[in-house]
Amino acid sequence: MARLDMVGGEVRVRFSAWERLAVWREDVVVPPAAIRAVEYVESPVGRARGGRAGVLVSGVLKVGFWGLGTGVRQLVSVRRGVPAVRVEVDRAASGLHFDELLISTPNAVEVADALAVRV
Repeated sequence: MARLDMVGGEVRVRFSAWERLAVWREDVVVPPAAIRAVEYVESPVGRARGGRAGVLVSGVLKVGFWGLGTGVRQLVSVRRGVPAVRVEVDRAASGLHFDELLISTPNAVEVADALAVRV
C-alpha cells in the first residue's frame, strides 16, 4: 500500500515495490503551492474514472493512472475498505503530469484535515 505523508507542507506519496510497476515511479512530491483542494473519500474505488493505465481488480483495488481521455488525470492507489485522501493538484505549479492524487490510507481523516488547514 502506498504511504501518504506530509513533510514541511509538501504531500509525499511513496509507492510499494509492486505499485511502482503500475505508476512508473517510486514517489511523488506535491509542493504546497500546487495543492488546490483536499477531500476525505470514504469509498475511493469508485472515484477513479475514465480510461486507465495501471492495475485493476474490479471492486477491490486500483493502482495507476486513471482519467485518460476525460480531461482530469488521476494518480491512484486505492483499496476497498480503506478510505482515501483526494488532493487536487495545479499541474502548472507542480510540474507533475496529473490533476489529482487519490490515495488510500488508514489515517485519511487526519491527513485530509491537516492538509485542508494549509490550503
